[in-house]
Amino acid sequence: MIKGDHPALKAGTVRKEIISGLDISATTLAFGGAERPDYLDGQNLFGNDFEPLSYVISARDRCDYTIDRIRTVRSDKLRYIRNFFPDRPMLQAQYRDKAATVVDLHRLHEAGELTEYQDKHWFGIRPKEELYDIAADPYQINNLADNPEYAEALKEHREVLDAWIKETDDKGQYPESPVQLKATYDLWIEKPIFKNAKVNPEYDQFRN
Repeated sequence: MIKGDHPALKAGTVRKEIISGLDISATTLAFGGAERPDYLDGQNLFGNDFEPLSYVISARDRCDYTIDRIRTVRSDKLRYIRNFFPDRPMLQAQYRDKAATVVDLHRLHEAGELTEYQDKHWFGIRPKEELYDIAADPYQINNLADNPEYAEALKEHREVLDAWIKETDDKGQYPESPVQLKATYDLWIEKPIFKNAKVNPEYDQFRN
């Protein structure tokens, strides 16, 4: 529990550690005076026992009916990304397809009015690996994965992710169960946004 005058809470304090989103839950519980369950990962950001991390792993898998698998490693200065479905464009069929921004992107793409980078980023084949210098390139435009000067850094971050996948038995490496996929399919099939879209082939088994 946070009590008294804590040095990390003083006005004007600036901290630059990289943190995990899991730390937010742990910190919220600490602020509320609740004990953190053993099964919950994360640290109290303002606890006296907080230990800065060298790497933070993040993940993206299926979001509603859109199936993807992305893993990323963030270190102090770099971000590594691994795309497991590089052939599926960033703007593959998804629940946001009717949102104004997405509609505009599709319109500009079809009209050939996007820049070369925009068109490739949103609608092209993704690289299998990406590496960005966050300080020099905060918008993550210049992929350094093929840059020989960053070969060691690429290897380091790649190995960190491989170790995490093995240590956690990352469930994203296994196909999702047909039962769950069928439940997702049934939930969306009558909605035009899904019914008329080119959705992931994993759902083909359920079509008549």
